[in-house]
Amino acid sequence: MVFENKDQQGIKAQQNFNKIFNQAKSTGLQAPNIENALSKWEAEQQVTGTFFTQELLVQLDDLSFSAEEVHQQAIESLVEIADQAFSQNKVFLSPELLNWMIELQTSLINTGHVGKVNGLPDIVRTVNRELYSGNAVDFVIPKSSNGVAQTLLQYQSSHRPNDLWHFVTKDYRKSLMWLQMTSGDNQHTSKVVDWVDDYIMKNPAPVAITHQWAGKSYINIAWQDAMVSGMLDSLMSSFVIVFLMMVLLFRSLKYGILAMLPLTFTITMIYGLIGWLGKAYDMPIAVLSALTLGLSIDFAIHFLQRVRELEKETKSLSKALQEMFQEPSRAIARNAIVIAIGFTPLLLSPLVPYITVGFFLASIMALSALVTLVLLPAALTLWSKNQESTT
Repeated sequence: MVFENKDQQGIKAQQNFNKIFNQAKSTGLQAPNIENALSKWEAEQQVTGTFFTQELLVQLDDLSFSAEEVHQQAIESLVEIADQAFSQNKVFLSPELLNWMIELQTSLINTGHVGKVNGLPDIVRTVNRELYSGNAVDFVIPKSSNGVAQTLLQYQSSHRPNDLWHFVTKDYRKSLMWLQMTSGDNQHTSKVVDWVDDYIMKNPAPVAITHQWAGKSYINIAWQDAMVSGMLDSLMSSFVIVFLMMVLLFRSLKYGILAMLPLTFTITMIYGLIGWLGKAYDMPIAVLSALTLGLSIDFAIHFLQRVRELEKETKSLSKALQEMFQEPSRAIARNAIVIAIGFTPLLLSPLVPYITVGFFLASIMALSALVTLVLLPAALTLWSKNQESTT
C-alpha cells in the first residue's frame, strides 16, 4: 500500500513562485536552468511530482551569486517559498502522520487478516530506541520532525542505507506500507482492501494524503475483476448469438427457442447453485462460462434434429418421441455419463481451481443431458397439443 502527499498548499506555493519569477524575468533576470526546470515540470508534473526539490534550492542559491543587485530581493523571496514548500512536502517526517500509520498497522494486525505489517514508522522507532537506551520504552516516534529526520540520517549511516528508499521516496512525499498476508486467496486480499478503505474513511490521516494499492496480490484482483466482467459480458452476448444461430440452423423460431431451453436451465441452475453455496464468480468459473454454452446446446441440437427427422418419417410426434427414446436417447445419456464421470477425478485434486473445473463441467454435462431428455419432449408435446387445440 502506497501513501502519497496530496496537500494543495504546494499548488499555491507554485503559483506564488511563478508570479515572482515571471516578474523578475520581465525586469531582465536571466535564469535558464530554473526556467527549463519549470517548463519541464509543467509538462510532466504528473510524473515528476513536486517542483520544489533540493536541486531547485541549489540552483536558486547559485543564482543569488550571479544575479544583479536589483534581483536579489526577488531571489530571496523565491528561496523562501521553495524552502518552505520543500519542508512542507516532506510529510512523512511528521510525527503525527507516522503515529497514525502505527495505529493503522496495529488495527490491521488485530483483524487477523494480515500476518505482519512493515513501514517507515518501524525504522524510525527502531533507530530511536537504539539511539537512547535500547529498551522498549524508547520504541516510539520522536516528538518533532527534526527528531524523525535525525533517526533516518543515522539509519543511512548503516551498512545498508539504501534500504530506507524501499519504504519512502527521497523527497519524503511517498511512503510504502508492506502487508504480509496470511493467505494468497484473492477474496482474502479483497477483504483487507475493503477494510483499509473503510478504516481510512472513518479515521482520516492528520495530513492530506491518498493511498493506492500495489503488489502481486492486488494486481491479481484487478486482473481478475477485468477478466470476470469481460467474461460475463461475453457470456450474455454469446447467449444471444447462439440463439440466432439456432434459429438459422433449424430455420424455425420454435425450434430455436426449444434448443435454448437446456442451455437456459443449465446456466440458471449451475450459477444459482454456485451462488447458493456462497462461492464467488471467480476466474475458473468465468473462463468455464464459455464452455457452458457449447456443452449445454450440443445435446439439444442432436435431440431436436433427430426428432424432426423421425417426425417426418412417422408423420407423428408421439411416434417420433417413442423412436427417439430408443437408441438416440441412450446414446445421449451414455455420452453425458461418460464425460461427466471423466471429470470427477478432478474433485480429488488438492488445488481448488481444479476442483471447481471438475464439479462445474460434470454438472454441466449431467444437467444439460437431463434437461434435454426430460424438458424437450415435454415442451414439444405441450406445443403440439396447443397447436392442435387452436386448429
